[in-house]
Amino acid sequence: MGRFPDAWLQELLSKSDLAAIASEYTVLKPKGRRLWGCCPFHSEKTPSFSVTPDTQLYYCFGCHAGGGVIQFVMQAERLTYIEAVKSLAQRAGMELPEEVNDENLQRERAQKERLYSACREAARYYVRNLLGEQGEAARQYLIRRGINASAVKAFGLGYALPGWENLAQYMEQKGVSPETLVEAGLAIRGKQGRIYDAYRDRIIFPIISANGRVLGFGARTMGDDTPKYLNTGDTPIFNKRYNLYGLNLQRGKRPGDLIMVEGYMDVVRLYEGGVTNAVASLGTALTVQQARLLKRYVPRVYICYDGDAAGQNATLRGMDILAGEGLEVRVMAIPGGQDPDEYVGAHGGEGFLSLKDQAKNLQEYKLDALWRGVDPQDANSREEYAKKACSFLNTLQPVERDRYIPIVARRTGYSLDAIRAQCQIGQGPVQNNPGKYRHTKQNQGPKPQPATAGLETTLLACMLKSQDALLAALSRMQALEIRFPTAALNQLAERLLAENPDPALLMGELTGETAALMSQAMERLEGLVEPEATALDCVNTLARMAIRARMEELSAAYTDSPETAQELSALQKKLTELGPMA
Repeated sequence: MGRFPDAWLQELLSKSDLAAIASEYTVLKPKGRRLWGCCPFHSEKTPSFSVTPDTQLYYCFGCHAGGGVIQFVMQAERLTYIEAVKSLAQRAGMELPEEVNDENLQRERAQKERLYSACREAARYYVRNLLGEQGEAARQYLIRRGINASAVKAFGLGYALPGWENLAQYMEQKGVSPETLVEAGLAIRGKQGRIYDAYRDRIIFPIISANGRVLGFGARTMGDDTPKYLNTGDTPIFNKRYNLYGLNLQRGKRPGDLIMVEGYMDVVRLYEGGVTNAVASLGTALTVQQARLLKRYVPRVYICYDGDAAGQNATLRGMDILAGEGLEVRVMAIPGGQDPDEYVGAHGGEGFLSLKDQAKNLQEYKLDALWRGVDPQDANSREEYAKKACSFLNTLQPVERDRYIPIVARRTGYSLDAIRAQCQIGQGPVQNNPGKYRHTKQNQGPKPQPATAGLETTLLACMLKSQDALLAALSRMQALEIRFPTAALNQLAERLLAENPDPALLMGELTGETAALMSQAMERLEGLVEPEATALDCVNTLARMAIRARMEELSAAYTDSPETAQELSALQKKLTELGPMA
């Protein structure tokens, strides 16, 4: 198992909310200090899975799965420890640290550094092309689109020259290998093994991460070539699902909201018009990962997609995703079906921002979307709309539902009572949907715990609570010649003694049963009053249980050998010395 620097791991854990991640696998509801839901790791009808937000721990009282956020991701997605840490780091927008004692990770990091370097050099090359003699036609194109020097500089726009090997030859001179160009998505290898430039005679839009690193590129034709846009595919340093175009310009700022548009050109044109808080997805529909990224910056997102049918459908999908991640969502509708690029060109930045005043929330937009295409003069059409609208209203909270019932009644001509009655049809409590994601429910179901599990958990809690309790317990265990029944806990106790590690960081490295026991132990810390005395009681009880188990084993063997009798006598003496159970 690769070890990560404590400071880096602590930052990762602070940015990884267990409740938010677990909520992607099961519906959690608050009860006391915990959140409860059906376990995502085994089938059940009564919730026995709990998450404690204060400690960032989970535990299932049915299948006894438990741990912290790293263990949850490992178990939910069947990942190794390092894979789970990498997944969480990507989710949190963190680069893996350099100081990792894992050869595979070190090789991976070295590879990524080569790709970062190649993309940075390519971006500089494209900028020089745009500003140089051969970039005249590209500069004139940008001017015609209303893009001037300030936006070119802010976004690092460039130009890919016509020809098949301009970038490849330039990068060869810089010592960049053909393999690195292909890995970075800057070049394509042909059938004969020869490489050629990925982008030719196109405006280049560098895709830059929040920390300022060039990850990939978008490339737009200046003519009628198809496709209009080309985008870097997934590479070791770039995945379009986890990035947003223009988000790097929000670093260090505290915008109250962000405006989500469809394309690179929309973002750049809005910036030119003074709207500096627009971002765009990267040639794909909005993803859950992008929504989480947005949530790190703002609580509210305005969607302003094109007004055509495709744009309207994308808006609906995007609103659901954003709302699902807890963001406030509103839709800016552009009159006349124009796109943001066209509208800001005709009305300026202030005119564009004025559209916020008429922006609709998720519920209003969905009801409007259902109303599109309905013939108000056709009773059947109005009835169908009323049924669909009421099905949607059924999903809302009662106060929200009451707000929108009059809208449906007014449009359809039905009475308020009729719409309210229709809203009750099929209504029922929202059910948990455990295991709806891949890899969950791999456990067969609830499993019994050994008789010693409670004692082990309490003893471990005492050791975590007090160094004195740890020393006293280990000394007593050595004197009585006993160990934890769960073998891994013996190594854990030795590590506690040798390193005195931070429990939260230590939890991150544990797996399986050990993580579950550690999770239970950490939950018990607050209630421990006398950890040293409690620890010694636990050790004595474990010793009694071990002695009795051995005595039963000897008695069941039905042997009268002197050796057996002697051992039974010695065991009875030890049991007497330990005294009765507390």
